Amino acid sequence: MKRLLPSLVILLLSWVICGIPNTALAQEKEKVTVATITLSLNNLPLYVAQEKGFFANENLFIELVLLGASTRAIPALVGGSVHISASSAMTTIRAIEKGAALKIVGGLVNGPTYDLISLPKYKSIKELKGATIGVTGLVTSDTVLLKEMLKANGLEYPRDYGMLAIGGGFERWVALQTGNLAAGILNPPYTFAAEEAGFSNLGSTVKYSPDFTQTVLNVRGAWANEKRAVLVRFMRAVLKADRWIYNQKEDTVRVIAKKLKFSDKHSEGSWRYFTESQIIPKEGDVNQKGMDKVMHFLVEDGTLKLPLPRYDKYVDASYLEEARRMLQ
Repeated sequence: MKRLLPSLVILLLSWVICGIPNTALAQEKEKVTVATITLSLNNLPLYVAQEKGFFANENLFIELVLLGASTRAIPALVGGSVHISASSAMTTIRAIEKGAALKIVGGLVNGPTYDLISLPKYKSIKELKGATIGVTGLVTSDTVLLKEMLKANGLEYPRDYGMLAIGGGFERWVALQTGNLAAGILNPPYTFAAEEAGFSNLGSTVKYSPDFTQTVLNVRGAWANEKRAVLVRFMRAVLKADRWIYNQKEDTVRVIAKKLKFSDKHSEGSWRYFTESQIIPKEGDVNQKGMDKVMHFLVEDGTLKLPLPRYDKYVDASYLEEARRMLQ
């Protein structure tokens, strides 16, 4: 027995120094699954929080899954397949109006990011009459912005043009290059690449809808109540990432280039595009004027009626506010 004591002491010391297997002496990281639409700059704060270790520092293991459209992400959230959804504010409100117990807890993209890119032969929006235009989905926010833009130029859907739902920006850019679309609604860096390749940029959606809340963070209310501390830690990591993006340009550009495989030139251009107009919120907030615009669009399609519902019917800012207090 006496001969065993030194060995036991050495084993215990090694556990203390190196860590007991299976994290028995440390709290295991909380796994949080986040639904995203596509690999894009709309998720930049999430990518930065991963790359810079902000989630890890909050003892969180974040799994980002790609679901292709908000119309897939929201049902996954409602059904419990994911814990958080980074998706369209418009789709979220539609779901809430149908009875889904969801809440928006933070903003990711507080302005339109899309330009209308066409084959070189088209020189104006009016020339797209009779053409097919690529979008993410037939009822997603990019489609609503596109329809508003074309309507202002005399083109009505479906009378004057068709739409083809083919997924994210990468898929639309590939379809444009192969000639399978007359035009597509794209965001950076695909807009930069398209212009360099000689495609026509027919205009930006921000000209027609300057205030528009595009991408938000959503949760199930029951999960948020049960896991409040986890959600606050998540929001604290996102808030750190928002601040990092604005204060650490060169490092953020490196994250963009690494994660999205963009050139250094396009990565820097994308950073400038998203920060100069504060499209990415500096403090994680949801743009209330942008939400009003989203709700007015939903009045037009019959989802909502005037007067507009109260903002807090859809948004619960308490998690972000608590995260912000903890960082002061």
